[in-house]
Amino acid sequence: MASNKPDLSVFKKFNFESPPVGVKFLYHKPDDIERLDKNLAFCQMIAEAQQRQAPFFTDPANHACGAALYVLGGELPEIIKAGYLGPAYKIYKEARVNRRIYYDGVPRLEKDTVKYVAFSPLDQISSDPDLLIILTDNASQTEILLRAMSYTTGETWSSKMTNVLGCAWLYAYPYITGKVNYIVTGLGYGMKVRQILPEDRQLISIPFDWLATITQNLQEMMWVLPGYTDQRVQFYQQVYKEIGLPPPQL
Repeated sequence: MASNKPDLSVFKKFNFESPPVGVKFLYHKPDDIERLDKNLAFCQMIAEAQQRQAPFFTDPANHACGAALYVLGGELPEIIKAGYLGPAYKIYKEARVNRRIYYDGVPRLEKDTVKYVAFSPLDQISSDPDLLIILTDNASQTEILLRAMSYTTGETWSSKMTNVLGCAWLYAYPYITGKVNYIVTGLGYGMKVRQILPEDRQLISIPFDWLATITQNLQEMMWVLPGYTDQRVQFYQQVYKEIGLPPPQL
């Protein structure tokens, strides 16, 4: 993986239980990191990267779930795209309901444009990642990260997810659209079945074009707002006095 590494050190200040993971979509085989020595589902590779001390890359043979190959531009068996697997799993009532997620355009990369995917824990990121994926420990950390997105932009927070093909929303959607996405662990079928990550946490997927804004805002903004502290009453009295309005009742 080439150089041009951004300064992501501000993320260390969160002291996340598991490190953020950089993801890179590649056409050419990387020659400076090792290939993953096992087969895993696409969603499992984030947990694998969190636990490893070194980066790794994957190729199609590493993927233990056909959903990954679909998201990376391959095809699914027609019976699955026809919607029959979801009802068999008891996720959807009918095939026509399951089929709708394909009509609605589950995000996926163009065929044959990505042949390898590289994963690096935060300390080992050596180039500008296409995505930085963060598993937060609690909602307070999520709030800080999402506020860092909107602090200088006013950007709306939005979560996109379907209960199957969760990897499409974690990897392809933010990469293709350039939009930050966050999903709640325990909602996606594959992740829940495989018990990959603790439930009730947030996975935030930050595309490369947001990294500079978010890292800069994290360095500049106040992480814990005065209104969140035990001094909030005095704070609101002062603020509303300055703007000439009666303070709210707390």
